[in-house]
Amino acid sequence: MSNKYYAYILENENTTEIVTTWELCKNRIAGKKARYKSFKTEKEAKEWLNNGGIYEDKVAKKKLMKLNLQEGIYFDAGTGRGIGVEVRVTDITGKSLLPEFMPPHLVNPHENYSAPTGSTNNYGELIGLYLAIDISLKKNIYKIFGDSNLVIQYWSKGLFNKNNLNEKTISLIEKVSEKRKIFEKLGGSIEHVSGDINPADLGFHK
Repeated sequence: MSNKYYAYILENENTTEIVTTWELCKNRIAGKKARYKSFKTEKEAKEWLNNGGIYEDKVAKKKLMKLNLQEGIYFDAGTGRGIGVEVRVTDITGKSLLPEFMPPHLVNPHENYSAPTGSTNNYGELIGLYLAIDISLKKNIYKIFGDSNLVIQYWSKGLFNKNNLNEKTISLIEKVSEKRKIFEKLGGSIEHVSGDINPADLGFHK
């Protein structure tokens, strides 16, 4: 059974077909004006052909997804600037909320919080959620979004393997999980958002 299905359209011949190897697809479209795409299932390949074999406009899709973002507090962490782990907490527009809620000396020139030296990116994400909960409660906004599945689905729920973590991380996990319980009892929710459309995204992973 094929792992992939290759759908193609020969534009000048008005011919469409689904084949199960790239070699076959390549031979059929060689030297011809064609559109082609690979799929995991035959059903997806058929749907693409039935819809005219149009290539997805990823930029347009991203813009549409951004338009559908919910009001809330967004957080992220990243290491790409070369100054260690930075933590960012913003509103839906991407405006940093840290200058409003943290002492000036703790906010760097990029309006982010610089995590302690030696921090991992995951530890930074954990700090981000800690700060996001604090800010959410102060602003009476009960929706928080981030793009770290590890922090949102596991650590902040108290699910972790203590054998793989240092005491500093475990201590913060415990604090964040307690904060999350309080936040959720008040009706708050913490949800995942794709890093591609996260307003707080530091952009270093792109």
